[in-house]
Amino acid sequence: MVTFNHSDSGTPEKTWEAAHWPDRFSALGLDTLKRLVVVSAHPDDESLGVGGLIAHVAGLGLPIVVIVLSNGEASHPKSQTHDAARLAQIRRIEVTDALAHLAPNAQVHLLELPDGKLAEHVAVAEGAIAEAIGDAGDSTWVVAPWHADGHPDHAAASAAAERAVRERRARLFEYPIWAWHWSSPEDAVWSAETVRLFQLKPAERKAKARALALHRSQVGPLSDSPGDEAVVPPGFRAHFAREFETLIEVGSRPNSPADARANPDRTLTAGYFNTVYSSGPDPWGFETRWYEKRKRAALIAALPRQRFGTALELGCSTGVLTAELADRCDTVLGVDLVEQPLVIARQRLAGRPGVSFERRTLPGDWPEGEFGLIVLSEVGYYCSAVDLRRLLERCRASLAAGGVLVACHWRHPVADYPLTGDAVHAQLTHVVGLQRTVHHLERDFVLEVYEQRPALSVAQRDGLVP
Repeated sequence: MVTFNHSDSGTPEKTWEAAHWPDRFSALGLDTLKRLVVVSAHPDDESLGVGGLIAHVAGLGLPIVVIVLSNGEASHPKSQTHDAARLAQIRRIEVTDALAHLAPNAQVHLLELPDGKLAEHVAVAEGAIAEAIGDAGDSTWVVAPWHADGHPDHAAASAAAERAVRERRARLFEYPIWAWHWSSPEDAVWSAETVRLFQLKPAERKAKARALALHRSQVGPLSDSPGDEAVVPPGFRAHFAREFETLIEVGSRPNSPADARANPDRTLTAGYFNTVYSSGPDPWGFETRWYEKRKRAALIAALPRQRFGTALELGCSTGVLTAELADRCDTVLGVDLVEQPLVIARQRLAGRPGVSFERRTLPGDWPEGEFGLIVLSEVGYYCSAVDLRRLLERCRASLAAGGVLVACHWRHPVADYPLTGDAVHAQLTHVVGLQRTVHHLERDFVLEVYEQRPALSVAQRDGLVP
């Protein structure tokens, strides 16, 4: 799922200019670079994101390999004048022309994987990237689309690059493209620990501008017909005329979820979840699996009151459950550990009154206030035993008078998780002052509701029984 609308006005380039990024972030040096591998999800990604870097490295006489994963045939899905086959043909020509201008001696590999479905072909992309890296080690740099850019193909390209880099021990950087549209300079996604700026010479900026102009099907309309509008209009294109290019060094994320082996004394960190979300915007299938839809329906049905005032959802992910909670609550605050899913959640519930999202590291960074409903769904087993006890105590202390705590967790063991779902719910029984009023147990998940003692039943609240 794309988490933005490219036809919206987005964040203007003047806003980014006013942020004075060269004063905030470190410069990128190329001292250790001996070979450059550029990964592009679609024709033009490479020119937009790192066209200046490609031109610079070509000027140094270093070898360059550019791997274009798709033909970009889905760029104009509503076009009445150009079908996918014709767009693919046009864009193959455009990208080879642009790269011939930026780096005449670069090797260009067009994998022709399906546009919009790269997540289904990560292994193929990984193999091509690994082959391009060879055995040069960290003197080879791989630059790929940013995993948090908001486009599933960019996340898939990132995942493929990261796996290949891990195997071949190269160095990985990622470049944003659509983040300039949906993000803002002060967003938490921009970290001084990882953001690096590469200063462009005037000739490199000129070469980049010419390369972008050669992607004619993207920077201009295909025709005057509806559906043929430019994908990269002037306002968006302005983000790529800067005197520098922005790259994000990837080194703090675990190599894979499996590298964060289950340890009851260690809570999973943001790096683990960044890796999970790099595989796609819906890694657990919240939007597609019947299991998830049915489980959400069971959770909503288990709520003991028809309406709540304030709600807190812990580990809200992409906001699928949040949307259903919002129908039953005046306000909902969703919190999550990493930014990628929150971007999707904010887009999903844009305009919904009373819904907000915050990035927080729990249990330490706990939100202020009291809540009539706290939802702890599929998150407790990511905690160490100590942090789980702290988390549950925070929940208890934050419940408003008459408040309700709902917990739901997967019961099957997962090697990466510090705890099991059953262990989480066993600990819930020890929380002082709470009474379990719903206990729903299946082979796959356990769902429970806890209320402050003494708790009335639903029938008692409706006056059906004394």
